[in-house]
Amino acid sequence: MARLAAMAGDVAVEERIPADSLSAEVAVALRIDTLGRVVELRFLDNTCEGRDRVDLEPVTPRTRQVVERAVGRMTGTWSPARRADGLAVNYVQRLWFHLPLQRIEEQMNPDPLLFMGEVPGENFFRWVADRTGYHSYRFPTTGGRVHIRFYVEADGRVTIDKVLRSPDERLTKRVIRAIRSSEGKWTPRKVDGVPQRTAYTFRGNFINDSSN
Repeated sequence: MARLAAMAGDVAVEERIPADSLSAEVAVALRIDTLGRVVELRFLDNTCEGRDRVDLEPVTPRTRQVVERAVGRMTGTWSPARRADGLAVNYVQRLWFHLPLQRIEEQMNPDPLLFMGEVPGENFFRWVADRTGYHSYRFPTTGGRVHIRFYVEADGRVTIDKVLRSPDERLTKRVIRAIRSSEGKWTPRKVDGVPQRTAYTFRGNFINDSSN
């Protein structure tokens, strides 16, 4: 899993595919034959049925491109499954992994998007969480992941784009308000010294501990 994610990251950097055009999370099913070759690749998401259904939005076209090429490079590196009598058999391997978006951005662009002087990640989540006011007494039955995509404009302004995932409308509103209040604390990504409009997705997991 980690090897496939790293390989996909390498493909993105080599082919100059921007990190903001890639999905952060990817789930795939690989059918592997008796020689350790991948003979089928399926992307899994919330439009699939049965065992292939996972709680993810469909990946972007660029994500499909880098993952398919990464899997192609790894053909022959998978171990075939074997029955108790030692006979090799085909099998399906399901994987759910995160693409290394921060590494891709840093390697491709020496002037990445910064929040308060740092590449946004845990620091931005904590900043938003502190201003969301998420407590069990306020949200006694609500917890889960919130994913909100927004843009940092070339002049540092913040524009909300889309709520990708949220367990509660009130929590969504509080997170959006916190994101908007971050305006002025961003350093826009630059290309050849010119500030660029850049997409960023806030991803936070708000854990309700009221039952503890």
